[in-house]
Amino acid sequence: MSLPHETDSFFDNTRLSAYKDCPRKYFLRHVMHWRGEGIATPLAFGGAWHAAMDIVWKYGATLTPDELQTAAMANFLEKWTEEGLPAELDVDQTQAYTPRTPSIAAEMVANYIEDRARYLQGSEVIAVEQPFAVPLPNMPATWYVGRLDKMIGWQGQTLALEHKTTALYRKEGYFPMDWVQSWYNDAQVKGYEYGAGLYYPKFDGVWIDGALCHKTVHNGFKFIPVHHSVDLVVEWLHDAEQWVERINRDTILFEQYGHLAPGTFPKNENSCFGKYGVCPYLDVCRTRADVDKGEAPPIGYIVEVWNPFETLGLSEIIHAEEATTAIPA
Repeated sequence: MSLPHETDSFFDNTRLSAYKDCPRKYFLRHVMHWRGEGIATPLAFGGAWHAAMDIVWKYGATLTPDELQTAAMANFLEKWTEEGLPAELDVDQTQAYTPRTPSIAAEMVANYIEDRARYLQGSEVIAVEQPFAVPLPNMPATWYVGRLDKMIGWQGQTLALEHKTTALYRKEGYFPMDWVQSWYNDAQVKGYEYGAGLYYPKFDGVWIDGALCHKTVHNGFKFIPVHHSVDLVVEWLHDAEQWVERINRDTILFEQYGHLAPGTFPKNENSCFGKYGVCPYLDVCRTRADVDKGEAPPIGYIVEVWNPFETLGLSEIIHAEEATTAIPA
């Protein structure tokens, strides 16, 4: 039996995705630890929606629908305001943030509780926001980490729920088929399958719990069941180890030279404008080709070190006494 230590190396889907998207973006965020001030509204709304869902699923079988909505929205607003966003929006703010506003979230939560009533009443909630750390087998002291939104038992199955919101809309079926089908080949989902599969021997798969965030349509919800064969999860695992090797190689070169030697954390100019908007580091990359070790962040950026023990709550794993939270050596 072994458990992660703070001196080990940790990678989650966000870090690996950043490097795959653009090595320079990974470098600025996870080596220099620079982060743009503030948070994008879609990310703030998604985080607040997760907070609301924590209450809905934890107390869905014990509270009345009205009580559940009140408690869920209180959690939503707490998370929303933590990100520096106002609980009550003026006209201009409403226009700027729509459809991602607290008032629309309230409508969504009420409809979600009604739509998911049979699941809330009939499932066993095994864990809420459970952190996990699983070893990368061929890389000593290196862990793939994350947090499972919900673990539930439903009709004899052990499932991981992953809450996702989207503003993409299709009149028939609410969700575009491209968005739905994208989850069947998603690296984050495969990582959850690997992580949850080691924690729960009878694990049956991931259900994406999609919620439509729309200006006028507030009752669009969809479960997307995903389960991959062992071969595909093993393929993901080997790929993850290869990406980590590339990250480690570039990191060693940067530490050796004290700046970005040629070919180290190269820019990917094709990712400056993506499906989530403009890269937050575009202004940095537009104005400079190199960065020195120990350099202070430019105006508009702050230093924020990602710590999985704080962000994901990995200390809960270390201090857990339950055998199910231990990780096989």
